[in-house]
Order: sequence, then C-alpha cells, then structure tokens
Amino acid sequence: MYCRWMYFCLNIKKFIRLLPAIILETFLFGILLLGIGAYATKAIYSDKVVNKFMVGVVAREEERAAKMLVRFIGSMDSIKDTISFTLLSSEKEAEKKLEAGEICGAILVPEGVIDSVLSGENIPATIWLDNSYSEMETEVFAEFTRAGARLLTTAQAGIYAADAFCREKGWESRIPLTEDYLNEAYFSAAFSRTSLLDKREVEAVKGLNLTDYYTIALLLAFLSFGGLSFGRYVQTKNGEREKLFESRGMGAGGRYFMEAAAFSTVFALLGTVVCVPVLMLVINKSSSFFKPGIAWLLLPAFWFVVGTFLRMLLQLTGSHAGGIGISFVVLMGFMAAAGVFIPSAFLPVWMEKAGRYVPYKIWMESMPVILQGETPEKTIAAFIPMALLFLAAGAGVAVWKKER
Repeated sequence: MYCRWMYFCLNIKKFIRLLPAIILETFLFGILLLGIGAYATKAIYSDKVVNKFMVGVVAREEERAAKMLVRFIGSMDSIKDTISFTLLSSEKEAEKKLEAGEICGAILVPEGVIDSVLSGENIPATIWLDNSYSEMETEVFAEFTRAGARLLTTAQAGIYAADAFCREKGWESRIPLTEDYLNEAYFSAAFSRTSLLDKREVEAVKGLNLTDYYTIALLLAFLSFGGLSFGRYVQTKNGEREKLFESRGMGAGGRYFMEAAAFSTVFALLGTVVCVPVLMLVINKSSSFFKPGIAWLLLPAFWFVVGTFLRMLLQLTGSHAGGIGISFVVLMGFMAAAGVFIPSAFLPVWMEKAGRYVPYKIWMESMPVILQGETPEKTIAAFIPMALLFLAAGAGVAVWKKER
C-alpha cells in the first residue's frame, strides 16, 4: 500500500511541475486555433457573391405559350433576384445539363397544363434536382411545394363549389360577384402565407442560450486538447522507476491505476481553476442561465472523469508524437459528433445518432445540469461508472502492452 501511495505522490508532483508549461502550450494552441477560425470565417464570408440559381423548364406546350410561361414565372418578385429560368427543348437536354452542373434543377411541365389549370384538373409538374442538394433541403423544398399546391387546390375547389351552388340555386347572376369575393379572400390568405408558418426556436441544449452552450463547448474542447499536452510526459512503457516498483510487487495495472488517478487529479484541479473564472465572467457579462451553487462542487469530479478518459486514450494510442496525433483526431471526431462545434440539432442525422454513444455527448448534457445548480443525483450516478470504466480499460491496455 505504501508503494502505491508513493507512486501516486510522485506522479502528482511530476504533473504539477508540468502545469505552467502545459498551460502556456494550450494557451498558444488556442490562440492559433482562434486565428485560423477567424481567417477562415473572413475568407468564406467576406465579399461573398451569391449567384442566381439556374433552373431549366421543359414545356410540351406550343413554343409561344412556353416562352410566355417562362417569362411570367421568371418575373415574379419573390424569385426574380435568386432564380433564373431557361427554356429547354427536351428531357434529355435537361438530364445532360443537370449532370454537367449547368442547371441546379429542372421543371417538366406536362402537356395541356394551361387547360388543366383553367378546368381545375391540375396536372402536376415534375421537378428534378441535382445531387448537390441534401436530403433535408430537398424535403423542405418539397414541403413548401406541397403547401403551395394545397393553397391553389383549395382555392379552386372552393370557387368551383361556390359556382356549382349558385347554379343549383338558380343564382347565375351572382356567380361573378361570388368569384370576386372568393378570389379576394383566397388571395389574402396566399399573400399572408407567413401566418401559416409556426415559428419555433431550436435550442442547442434545453434551458441554455447560445452563449452558455458555446462557453461549455469551448471549455471542454480547450481543456481536452490541453490534456493531450501532457501526452509526452505520461508513462505508457516501463522505465527504470517502473521496474523498481514492479520488483516491489506493483504490477502494470496497479501502476497505471495510480498514475491515471494522479493525472486526473491534477487535470481536475486545472479544469476547475480555469473554468470557474470563465463561468463567473459569462454570468456577469451576459444573460446566462448559470447559477453558482452547491452543485458546482461537482466540477472537480466532472474534470476528473474527463481526465480518466484522456489518460485511457493516451495509453491506447501511445505517448509518442504519432500517438498524440491519433488522439487529437479521435477527440476531434468525438467532439464533432457530440455537438461541441455545431449543436447536435443541426448535424446530419447519421452523425447525431453516432454522437449519442460518445462520452462527450454525456458531458455536454451533464455540465449544464451542474452549472444551473440542479439536482445532481443522476450526474453523480453517471460519473462513477464512467471513471471506473475508463480506469479499468486503461489498466487493461497497460497489462496487455506489457505482456505483448
């Protein structure tokens, strides 16, 4: 027992001595990332010119009627600044232009569409889109198209029903007046179509504003990358000191357990010292939902769990430059899937589903619970098995590497 305690204390001293250099390295790395992000944002969004979307129209009507239809659609105020229509001769030409990327979509207007509108038959047009559109964009476009079609169909059905009713009652003279009234009513409904939309704000995490969310995300990312800076100093192979402790009956698993505990303790200290001032600054400078309270005493435990994961990852990949690089890539992938960089609500479905199974997703959801001062029983229940799992997994890797 004395050997284990001695080994733990030696590692605590080692990591504490490294703290100033680690903080400086992490700070410089953070400045570099911020600079790259700022430059990329400027390069992407400054002086950006949005060109018109080119849409082809294949009409089976007479050429004169087709040209009139294209001119009429292209002159509509709602789309004339964003979409440009061009008349195509056939479906084959539309396919070729879509494959070549010359147009982003094609509308196949069926034959007799004008007569069908006048008669109320409403033959549907076919819309082709190229592969540059995501499934979500296509579905949104289709939904708006269906909504517009419903408005038109409802209006025509109502007018035809009113005309039939007037004829049945012998009020043919009232038909023009009835149609004028209904046209005005339906036009009013169509022109105020924004009232048909339900506005709903999608939150990154329930009960958090965007500032709170990205404060948590920034702290988690910054300190996780800072934890990797310890990588070249952690012991993943047996040295002379390790052989000495092994001769005293302390195996590879036991040594890893004590060193990982020491590493996670120092990391918890670093995380708490860094995040508390940042959180207090956010509370004072913005309308934050964070509430200092007794639950904040769990912050060291939170960072301890994160530390056990980072130490396990370093044990698995190695403390050499290549291993640290692999760990960095793994962290980037886990954070992206967990919504650290972009909230999960805005990620592709497959990535959002994959992110449910990474630890960073749990941490992104549990840290707001702590910072809002809510009852932390569930959070504690999640922390204990996670820490034990990471410690046991790392110890297993250490034993496996020794015996290999």
